[in-house]
Amino acid sequence: MRKVLVFLFSFLIGVCLFLWIIEWVGWGEIKKNLFTFSGWEGMVILGITLTIWLMEIWVFKFIFKSQGYNLSARGLGEILFASLSITYLFPTTYLGGETFKVYAIRKKFSLPWKKNLAAAIVEKLLGGSVVLVFLIIGAISFILVSTLPLKNFGIITATFIGGLVLILAVFYFKSFKKESIFKWFFKFFGIRNWENHLLKDTEEEIFHFFDFRKKTMWYGLGLLFLKHFLIFIRCWVLIFFLKGEVNILIPLSITFFFQVAYLFPFPARIGSSEAAQAFGFSSLGLGAATGITFSFILRGAEILFSLLGFIFALKLGTRFLLGDVGDREKIQ
Repeated sequence: MRKVLVFLFSFLIGVCLFLWIIEWVGWGEIKKNLFTFSGWEGMVILGITLTIWLMEIWVFKFIFKSQGYNLSARGLGEILFASLSITYLFPTTYLGGETFKVYAIRKKFSLPWKKNLAAAIVEKLLGGSVVLVFLIIGAISFILVSTLPLKNFGIITATFIGGLVLILAVFYFKSFKKESIFKWFFKFFGIRNWENHLLKDTEEEIFHFFDFRKKTMWYGLGLLFLKHFLIFIRCWVLIFFLKGEVNILIPLSITFFFQVAYLFPFPARIGSSEAAQAFGFSSLGLGAATGITFSFILRGAEILFSLLGFIFALKLGTRFLLGDVGDREKIQ
């Protein structure tokens, strides 16, 4: 019940923010921009969005393969689409999408918990490393091309990015020295008696992947970089469709705001995306209405695939509840 109330509360806040932004900008200008967007342009955005989602399958398939498990792309894809939809539509659930993903992969493929948990953590660490690069580049690009004085923006952004850099720096330093991160973390917060075989085994799997001397880690970073580069390309293409802009600093700046919108736990990023893009686009001289149109179009593409993923989530959830893992996927 508590989770439902939190979800409803976050949704209500998002809707109120959404309506306020729409009223502030004016629906007429937004509608005008939407009507200039053609069907074939929409298909291009859908195609890029699908490719981004399929990259998630490729990344996880590679991580599991590095552990010695060649999982079925189809079976893994259903679970990952379901997980992405849960995370996107219900972000206030406590790690809802991640919990579903770990449990479903374990159930479907009968993998050891340590392998499964390690794969999920490895993907987040790789993704966080790549996102950090795009955040830094995007923030610098925005400061260079923005038409507004951005002293406060620079301070807040530098603090936020600095925190992420510190977290990842600690991980990579500990990983390089093969020192227990869990032990350091619990000791830092004064927690004793944390010893757990699952945590130790999971950490060993993570350290095994993050070996600077092996190609595995660098290949994984390359895959995540390709995924987020496609997100940048999608922003660039959509801005070109809406405004005809080709300056590379603009889509880099807008990609920054696209990532920032995910920090707010609003279902389907409603409200947070409009606010972020309205500020970003208006600061770049492209018009707040264009930013909201940009947000509408991307959300439309993401919701379409989220609904497909939600169907997979219902299908898999029902089979698991009935105790039927079906024709359990075999590890090739």
